[in-house]
Amino acid sequence: MNKNTKQNIGNFLLCMSMTLLLAAAVVPLFITPMPAWQRWLLAAGAVGTLVAQFLIPSPSDNFRIKRLSRMNVWAGIVYCIAAYCRFSSYPDMQRSWVAFLLAGAVLQIYATLMLSKLTKDKKAEKDEE
Repeated sequence: MNKNTKQNIGNFLLCMSMTLLLAAAVVPLFITPMPAWQRWLLAAGAVGTLVAQFLIPSPSDNFRIKRLSRMNVWAGIVYCIAAYCRFSSYPDMQRSWVAFLLAGAVLQIYATLMLSKLTKDKKAEKDEE
């Protein structure tokens, strides 16, 4: 499997997984007693996001860009912790899944914005040369 195919599969899986995470986060707003299938939706999105982040290669050999790519992997791990909290039998842990979901989202948003900025700067430097 070449690098381009791996990245395309990772991007597609990431898109589907993030859609599942969004659906799992929105369900409690519309359905008052939280349904049992919501936690499976959250778990599928979390695991899919983690796998997708491992499939998507780092766009450069620059240390800072690699670090930001690893930060996306950590966001996937935090999503998996949120899914674990949702499956927990302790009531306090069941309520904390939202906090972990939000923490993962903040990590992923920051890493994605900085990655796009740095890769754009790298391309501009190459074009100048």
